[in-house]
Amino acid sequence: MMKRYQSAGSMPRALHLGCGARRIPGWVNCDVARSEIDIDLSRGELPFETGAFDAVCSQHLIEHLHMTDELMPLLSEVYRCLAPKGEVWLSCPDMAKVCAGYLQDSGQSLVTDRQSRWPNYTTKGFPPSFIINDLFHQGGEHKNLFDFKLLSDVLEKTGFVEVTLRAEADLLD
Repeated sequence: MMKRYQSAGSMPRALHLGCGARRIPGWVNCDVARSEIDIDLSRGELPFETGAFDAVCSQHLIEHLHMTDELMPLLSEVYRCLAPKGEVWLSCPDMAKVCAGYLQDSGQSLVTDRQSRWPNYTTKGFPPSFIINDLFHQGGEHKNLFDFKLLSDVLEKTGFVEVTLRAEADLLD
């Protein structure tokens, strides 16, 4: 049985799913463990009232969930928990960017980008194209990669409208 949280005006109206160690001040920060509210997001159930949030964000979570059995039920729940005119901000590896990086320079720009964020990242002595395997599979953790068309389709199938592509920098702002 999942505990239900009622807002009663005291809970923030913004939800951060899959927060990991990153907490957004003034938001409800959720993850599977060691978060403000621990939730197994792969179950596709959220313990919040309908319309409880004006904003939901998630960074690098959706690619870890099975498309039909985990992600779509979760997105349906996110939709339920959103207030009218609420917004969802999602970021994940961009399949189009990954493919373009490979075609442009065999993945070197992708390696350089990753090393700017994780200085210890290495292709383990393999050519730069090795990063494509990391991005597609991440040691078996990734179950999906999305381009905008695929993610838009999934969002529309779970109730969302007015799906737009934005730069991840906009999300971080």
